[in-house]
Amino acid sequence: MEWQDWQRVLKWRALEEGDADGVLVGAERRREATAHTRAGLVSEEVMGEALDERGESFLKRRAEWLDREAIGWRGELIRVLALLRVPQGRWPWAAAGWVAALITGYLLTDLGQTSEFNLLALPLVGLLAWNAVVVLIGVLCEVMPATSMVGCGGWLAEVLAHGVSRFNAASRPTESDLGEKVRARFEELAWPLAWSRLQMRLRLWLHVAAALLALGGAVALYARGWSKEYRAVWESTLLSEDGARAFFETLFKPAATVLRTPVPLEQLAAMHRSAGVTSQPAPALPWINLYAGTLLVLVIVPRLLLAGVGLMRGRWVVSSRARTLNWGGYLRGLLRAVEGGDELVQVLVHAMEATPAHREVWDRGVRGRFGGMARAEYLRIPAGDEDEFAAEWKPASAQVVMLFNMATTPEDEVQRRLVSDVRQRLLTKHAEPDLIVLLDGTSLAGRWTPEKIAGREQLWSRMVEGLASEVIVAVRKESSRDRAHSP
Repeated sequence: MEWQDWQRVLKWRALEEGDADGVLVGAERRREATAHTRAGLVSEEVMGEALDERGESFLKRRAEWLDREAIGWRGELIRVLALLRVPQGRWPWAAAGWVAALITGYLLTDLGQTSEFNLLALPLVGLLAWNAVVVLIGVLCEVMPATSMVGCGGWLAEVLAHGVSRFNAASRPTESDLGEKVRARFEELAWPLAWSRLQMRLRLWLHVAAALLALGGAVALYARGWSKEYRAVWESTLLSEDGARAFFETLFKPAATVLRTPVPLEQLAAMHRSAGVTSQPAPALPWINLYAGTLLVLVIVPRLLLAGVGLMRGRWVVSSRARTLNWGGYLRGLLRAVEGGDELVQVLVHAMEATPAHREVWDRGVRGRFGGMARAEYLRIPAGDEDEFAAEWKPASAQVVMLFNMATTPEDEVQRRLVSDVRQRLLTKHAEPDLIVLLDGTSLAGRWTPEKIAGREQLWSRMVEGLASEVIVAVRKESSRDRAHSP
């Protein structure tokens, strides 16, 4: 997928995960989007947490479908969607920088005073040396393994990320709690990818700017020599005639090979200016051609190649990182919402009343595990009647959910014994039963911390270990829904 596709997919994932209660986009609309775009994909085919090609294609189609449907939507959903943006560069800024580099390269290039072209006095020699170092570093950066915003200028992107995040937090209009939650989830998913991409785009921009700087210098060589005749000379405190011969032969050899033009080394002795006197200055055009060819071969072409490699590698790095954002649970949840047919799942409710508010949460847990079309049949087990119920109960299917109050501390002689008795009854009818323990945390939302809820879940998991296939926690996010509907 392209970057725009990833943004669209991450936007809808953040909205659905941040709005678990379906306040902004209802469960029915979400199921409709999945049913229209899954193309036969089922949850059992989703293996692991990374995206494969089929899952990626499904998410792209689904996000496009939701985007088309969202055109006619109004209200808070549109306001929340408008918040989901990532930091990115601007092409007008990049173009302006490139034009400035071209002009700078032109202005920095001077053939010398009067009508003499001093081969060693040109800023081009320093430009070539600088680019040789930078091209080498650029090659190392592009072949090094991709890391998360470290090395090769990644520190700059990270500093900018923190700065822009603080600026956005200060300048952002007041949001609802639900909108803030969705936006925070989107930034958690998309912003690391966006900053990594921006960092690699910055390197690409600098490669192109360097190529244009060199191009400006090459253009200046010919433009300045158009209306004035220059003669080539050289002088140096550090180089002898033999040293100058070796230097120019090495410097111009790549361009001479490409242009099929010999380097006029035989002229160097007569071109040497010593004590302010030159024996015989040479025509400047062959040397201008060699300088321009050297800029083309050693600066412009390598920089543009590095920019192209960086562009392709940037797309690959962003896509590969995006595919590893723990998609398994999200993808399976989407598909299970439209699976399950009309299967009947018995839900054995221990010592609780199945009120409509509770059943809404329980139904979501059951459908999330067995499919969105599964039907739940609730049977209540009164406290103290566990043994009598287990003795008389007749399983209607191999799929059974045992529902307990999460706030209850599980005991071996009560809860574990009940789960064990139910499992034994299941085994008399089904060789491979699917027994799930569902923990109701409806009354805990807003009162227990996530750490305390996780600790209680682990306690229950240890208590029913070896008996239940899975332990699921169902918590009603009342605060999100209530605040979304508050005036």
